[in-house]
Formats: sequence, C-alpha cells, structure tokens
Amino acid sequence: LVNTEIDGVVNSVVYDGLMTYFDQNPPVAKKIFDKVLTAARAREAARKARETIRKGALTGGGLPGKLADCSERDPELTELYIVEGDSAGGSAKQGRDRRYQAILPIRGKLINVEKARLDQALKNTEIQSMITAIGTGIGRPKEDAGNGKENEGTFDISKLRYGRIIIMTDADVDGSHIRVLLLTFFYRQMTELVRAGKIYIAQPPLYQIKRKKREEYVDDDVQLNKILISLGAEDVRLKNLADAKELTTAQLKDILEQLEKLAKLSESVRRHGGDFEDFLNHRDKKTDKLPTYLVKMRDGNEESVHYFHDERSVRRFHEDNLDLNLFDVEMGQELLPLVSTPAKTNGNRRRGKLIELHEATTIHKLISELARKGLKVDHYAAADAPIFELIEGEGEKATSHPLFSIPEILEKIMEIGRRGVQIKRFKGLGEMNAKELFNTTMDPEKRKLLKVDLNDDNAVEADQMFSKLMGDIVEPRRQYIEDNALNVRNLDV
Repeated sequence: LVNTEIDGVVNSVVYDGLMTYFDQNPPVAKKIFDKVLTAARAREAARKARETIRKGALTGGGLPGKLADCSERDPELTELYIVEGDSAGGSAKQGRDRRYQAILPIRGKLINVEKARLDQALKNTEIQSMITAIGTGIGRPKEDAGNGKENEGTFDISKLRYGRIIIMTDADVDGSHIRVLLLTFFYRQMTELVRAGKIYIAQPPLYQIKRKKREEYVDDDVQLNKILISLGAEDVRLKNLADAKELTTAQLKDILEQLEKLAKLSESVRRHGGDFEDFLNHRDKKTDKLPTYLVKMRDGNEESVHYFHDERSVRRFHEDNLDLNLFDVEMGQELLPLVSTPAKTNGNRRRGKLIELHEATTIHKLISELARKGLKVDHYAAADAPIFELIEGEGEKATSHPLFSIPEILEKIMEIGRRGVQIKRFKGLGEMNAKELFNTTMDPEKRKLLKVDLNDDNAVEADQMFSKLMGDIVEPRRQYIEDNALNVRNLDV
C-alpha cells in the first residue's frame, strides 16, 4: 500500500477488526501474541549472535588455553579429541601423539543448544572453546549468505583446523548425555561438518580382563561372553542323563554357540513383554511351530500377555475384545475394531500392543537343532531331577555338576570360565593411565571409531530425533523412553 491515505484507512479497519476479535477470543489472541514474541526473541538472539561473531569473540584472541594443540599444520592429517573431564583430558594429553593429535578437555555438561537461544549458547565457555578450536564458525555455510536465509554466523569449512573431530566420553550415563549434547551442538550449528563426515565417536573398551599373566581389552558384553565360554569349555564334558551319552568337545562347543544365540533371542522376547518359557509352552502341539504375534494388554494396573500363531487369530481375539484399543507397533498405528462398543464401566478402555515376533522362526530352527542333539525344548524349564551332568576335569580330580535345565549348561560353563579371571569394567576414561588410553582408544592401529553419518536419506529422521530427545516438549520424549527402556544395554546408574 503505497498510498498513505488508503494505508491509514486499511490500518484503522484491520486494527478495529482485530481488537474486536481478540476481545471475543482471548485464547487465540494470547497464542498469536506468544508467537510474535517468540519470533521477536529469536530475531534478537540471532542479531546478538551475529554481533558476537562480528566482534571476533569466537575467532580472535588466540586458541583456548586448555587446548593442547598438535604440531602438524595440514588439517587432513590432524585430529581433535574433545574429551570429557580434566582427568581424562590430562591422560589423553600425556598419551597422545603430539604430531597430529590435539586434545580439548571439557568440564561438566554443555548447554543444550536445542532448548537455549543461540546468544545464550554462545556465552557458554565450553561452546566458545570448541568453536574457536575448530575454526569454522557456526551457522549456515558461507555460500548461503545473502540468499535470503537467516544466518546465525557464517560457517566456512575451508577454515577447519582438524580433519577429524573425535568425541571421547565416559561409558556411563553422564558420558552418554554429554555425547548427545555434543552431537546436538554439531548437528544444529555445524551441520555441514557432520555431512562432510568429520565427526567421530571414540569406542573405548568396556572391560579389561586378566588371566595369569595375560591381559586383554574387551569391547562389549558379547565379546566378553565369548571369551568366558571359550575358557569354561576348555576342560569339561557334557553327559545327557537320559541315555548316558557323552558329547564330544566339538559337539559341546557347537551346542554352546547355539545356546548363546538362543539366550540373546530369549532376551528379545522378554523385551517385548513375554516370558520365554511361557512363549515356548505356546508352541503348536501338532506342528511344533512357535507363536509369531504377541499382544501385551493393560487393564488398569493389571497386565497380561497373549500369544497367537497368525493374523487371523489376532483378528478373532480383537473381535472378542471390542473394548480394547490395540496398537500395532510394526505399523505404528491403532487397529480399529469392526464395530464400536461403549467403554467399560470405569470410563476407561483397555489398551494393548500388538507385536510381531520376527525372532520366532530363528528360535524354532535353533530348538529343532538342539533337539536333534538330545536337548529337548521340554528341558528348557527346570526339572525336579537332573537332566544333564557337566564333568569338569579328568580322573580323580574330576568334578561333577548336576544340571536341571538347558539354560544351566551355558550358565555353568560361564561360571567356570570366570574362575581365575579378573574382570574390570571401565566406567570412566580417567580410570586408564596415559599409556592404556592411547593403546585402547587413540592409537590409529588399534582403536575403533564410530563415524557419524548424515545424508539426505537420514536427515529428516535425525532432525526428528534431536527435536524429540532434546527439545522442549516432554510427552514425545517420555513416550520414546517408555517404548525403548527395555532395549537399553550396559546401563550404569
């Protein structure tokens, strides 16, 4: 509206109309006001952030004092370790290869950039240290400047000082939280750095085991179990008491491998909410096939689990329980009953989750193979009398261990394997000395790194995950935790 007279008339009419509407609809007025206020705060935060960068607060004045830089000046040959804690940072500084490895210790937990305004994040000392050490700046790429996009600084990857940025945190809850906070920062403020494949996560060993004079570092529980099973099976024999038949060492090792797989799959069934013995008991009496569907129901404070062999059985069950809100986990949607029915007298409908048990086929194959070797599925549950005998040693020194169920075979073997073995679980990087830290986590010849990958295929999912886990809205985060709580491994609280 370039005509000032018309402009004034239009403004007056719009103003009167809006005031009347807002007087009649206060909740709507409040929402609009809040949105305008939030947008204004965001613009002001972006302005302050640009001002901070323009004044050189993050790029001038030299490198952070606690950064132990490397001597190599070619970025492609260097790497920066962002290390949790001064203790681990000190060990890393002592153990590193000074030619190409730089160390930046960070103290405490970083500010959550998903919730905090950018100007608040830039006041955080640890954030400032990282931005200065990395050297690229933050925000959108430099080439986007002037394209009408909102720029909170100009990111320039050509100024990157290190070819690899490696996050190295403790193997506990706090370490995991700090790692996620760092990843959130890199994803939101240095996205192109992540897309370029420059961000890595160090994978320090979880255990150290000592046996006699031998010392070994173990990455995870899976590797630890394999070692213990191998040690436990060195000098033992298994006898099936039903026919007094004794298995050879090769047969025993084969059975132990299958039992280990079965133990993992049984954990998967338990995570879905089922009891493994109950699951086995629901196999088809004619075909021996196992259930392929599980429905976990909640009625008030009571929970129940039901097993089904096909979709038709599930549908029939749903038709018989029309007051049940059944959520299909696989499809991610609620299954609607064929007809509606009033809620129960207490005003609540029962809730249930339908879960497809993809493990059923593999479990069926395993128990069939074990049955051919004399380990029947009926022996999975503990019996009143011994079913197997595990003989440890030879001759007069031999020791006999009666076993009442199939799972006890694996448990006893691992118990024997633990004898004479010292197992140390690393909770913090500071528990390692400089030499240990370099040999296990920093030596390019021995270490394991997890590369953070971001591309067009997973960008949307990554954005949703950061918003869900680190954002302001609590309900999606609570739901995610409830749905995945039983999948947690190596939880340290």
